[in-house]
Amino acid sequence: MNEQDSESWDSLRESSAFEMAIKTAGSKAAILGILLENDLSEEAFTNRFPVLAKVAQGLPDVPDEVAPPV
Repeated sequence: MNEQDSESWDSLRESSAFEMAIKTAGSKAAILGILLENDLSEEAFTNRFPVLAKVAQGLPDVPDEVAPPV
């Protein structure tokens, strides 16, 4: 991963899990939750992971509501 900050991340596995969580998040709200879990501010996220920040920008503010089961 090109955007890995080796001083802050304990392992490649941890950074890969973070990247996957961001890429599979369904909303900006989910992204904020991931950032909180990783003790990362929005500004730090944008500065350290600009490509992932662009992915996050394209997400809706809240996830689409799931239809109740029939």
